[in-house]
Amino acid sequence: MRKILNLILLMVLANMIFAQEYLTPLNYNPYLMNYKISNDKTYNKSINQIKLPVVIDLANNYGFPPNRFFTDSTAFCNNEYSYYPFTNGIITLDALDKSGKIYEHAQFTPFPADTLTSCYIRLDSFFVGVAHPLHISDSIYFSFAFQPQGLGDAPETKDSLILEFYDSINQIWHQMWAFEGMTLQSFIDSFGKPWKVVMIPILDDYFLNSHFRFRFRNYASIADNQIPNWNGNGDIWNIDYIIINKNRHRDDTLPVDLTFRGQKYSLLKNYVSMPWKQFLADANAEMATGFSVPYSNYSNQTCNVTEYINIVDKAGVGTPYNPSLSALNVSPFSDTIFARNSLPYIFNTDSDSTAEFIVTFAINTATIPDTITQNDTIKFNQNFYNYFAYDCGIPTAGYGLSGYNAKLAYKFKLNSPDTLRTIQIFFNPLSSMVDYDYFSLCVWNDLNGTPGNIIYQEDKLLPQNIDELGKFYNYILTQPVALPSGIFYIGFEQYQNNNINIGFDMNNDAHQFVFYNVDGTWRNSQFSGALMMRPIIGDNPYPYISSTCNYESLPEISVYPNPVSVNSYVNILAPNLEQWQLFDISGQLISSGNSNHFSIANSGIYILRINETYNYKIVVF
Repeated sequence: MRKILNLILLMVLANMIFAQEYLTPLNYNPYLMNYKISNDKTYNKSINQIKLPVVIDLANNYGFPPNRFFTDSTAFCNNEYSYYPFTNGIITLDALDKSGKIYEHAQFTPFPADTLTSCYIRLDSFFVGVAHPLHISDSIYFSFAFQPQGLGDAPETKDSLILEFYDSINQIWHQMWAFEGMTLQSFIDSFGKPWKVVMIPILDDYFLNSHFRFRFRNYASIADNQIPNWNGNGDIWNIDYIIINKNRHRDDTLPVDLTFRGQKYSLLKNYVSMPWKQFLADANAEMATGFSVPYSNYSNQTCNVTEYINIVDKAGVGTPYNPSLSALNVSPFSDTIFARNSLPYIFNTDSDSTAEFIVTFAINTATIPDTITQNDTIKFNQNFYNYFAYDCGIPTAGYGLSGYNAKLAYKFKLNSPDTLRTIQIFFNPLSSMVDYDYFSLCVWNDLNGTPGNIIYQEDKLLPQNIDELGKFYNYILTQPVALPSGIFYIGFEQYQNNNINIGFDMNNDAHQFVFYNVDGTWRNSQFSGALMMRPIIGDNPYPYISSTCNYESLPEISVYPNPVSVNSYVNILAPNLEQWQLFDISGQLISSGNSNHFSIANSGIYILRINETYNYKIVVF
C-alpha cells in the first residue's frame, strides 16, 4: 500500500511546489514511441473470427494488443502498471494515443481517449463437441476484471471506463456497463480488493450472431495545471481476464487457472544488472539469498503444483541450472508464492567482460484442466554488462526535487577498484527546451552511509534526449574517476526550483539507495522504486548494447492438439524451434527431438519443454 499512498498524497499538483521530492505521471509511452512496426503491418485488414469459449489473458504480450483478439491499437499491453496483479499481463487504457503521446484533442474536460475493440465473435453457434446454435437460455456471460489507477495516475470522478456490445443487425453499439473514475485507495475501500470482476449476462437475441463484438473505451482528462512540467498521463484503467462462455452464472467469475501474479527482474541481491567483473569479485555476496513470486489457484480444487526453475547461459558455455521439480498442494481459490530461501547457484560462464543468462520460472498442475498456459511461465534476462542498474529500463513515473540547489545522490558499491567513465540518466520529456534548467553532475564518496565529499563535479549541464525519448543519455565524464573498492554516489545539484523529471521504475524498489538534500541534511527517499540513473564502469565510456530488446515478449508458440490421444501427433508451431524435451509429471525425461511434431505412446500428464525455456502441459488420453 505504500506505493499507492505515496502517489495519492504526493502527486496532488496543488501541493507539489511545497514538496521536497515528488513523483509525476509520465506524459508519453517510451515503448510505443520507439516501436518499429507500423500499425498497418501489425493489424490485419481482415477481421478474425473467434469461437467460444473466449478466454483472453495477456500474459507475455507487450505493446499493442494481439491482433488475434483485437482490431485496434490504442490500448497498451504491459506488466508495469498493475498494482497487486490479478494475473501477469494486463491491458491499460489511458490518455495516450497509439504513438505513445498525449492525444492531440486532450483537454481539461473529459474527452474520448483509448478504444479496445474485439474481433468478430461467433455467438450464433457453439462448436465444442457437437456444433449447435446458441440461445439466450444457454446462460452466456461476458466477464472481465478491472482496476483504476494501478501504479499510474488515478482517473478523476468525471472520467470513466465504458463497455459496449455491437449489434450487427442494427449496426449500433450498446453501452452495457460504465464506471466513473476514482483513486485505487478509494476503490479498495469500496470493494475490499484491488481488482473487481464484472459479470454481464447476454440477454438480447440481436447479439447472438456471427459478428458480435465488444469494445472498451475510456474518457480521460488532463490536469488544468499552470506548471506544464508537472502535467502527465492520467486516468489509468487496467483490464484483465476477458471471458465469454455459455453455461455460466453470476458467481462464475474466474476461469479454472493456475497463474503467476508477479514478475521477477533479477536474482541479484540489489541490482537488476551490474558489471560482470564486479560480480565476479564477490559473487556469493551479490546473489540474492532468496526470492519469491506470487501465484494463485483460481479453481475450486486443491491443486498439486510442480515448480520449475531453469537458468541458461546464453553463450552456451556455463552449465545450465535445472534442479529437480518440486511439488506442493495449493488450496482452492488461494494465493501462494513460488519461493526459495536460498538458491544453490551462482551465475557462471567463461567470459571476463560481459555475460547474459535467461532465467525461467514455471508452474504446472495435472489436477485441473489449466488451459491458459501463457501465465504459467515467467522469464527474464539476467545481464552483466558494464554498468550498474537498479531499474529494468522501463519508467512508470517521473522523479523530481523542488528547491533551489537541491541535491540528489544514488548509492552504488564497487567490489574491486575500477574507473567511473560515464553517468547515464533517463530524462522524461518536459514541455519545451526552455523548461530545462542547468544542473551540476556530481560524484560523492561515502560518509557513514550517506554522501560525503564531492570528488567530481561538472557544471552547467542540461537534461538531454528531448528528441530521442525512451533512452538513456550518456554524460561522458571529462576526466574519468578512479574509484577504490567500496561505496560511491552519483547524482546532481539543480540550480533552480524546477523539475528535472528523471525516469522512475516503480516495479523495482531501490529507495534505500536514493538520497536527497534540500536543506543541508541528507535524507533517504520515501518513494518505493528505482531511479533511472546508471554509472558506467571500466574501460569503455559507452554502454554495452545487447541485441535483446528491453521490451522482449515471449514468442507465440502453439502446441496442438491438447489434449491429444495416444499415438496421435502433437504439433509444435514455434519460431526458431531448436529442441523439445518431454518429461513425465515426476520430472523424468521421456523423449526429445527437434522436429515440429511427435507422438506419445502412453496416456498421462506430461511437461513439454521447448528450447530449454518454455513449458507446456500435455494431456494424453
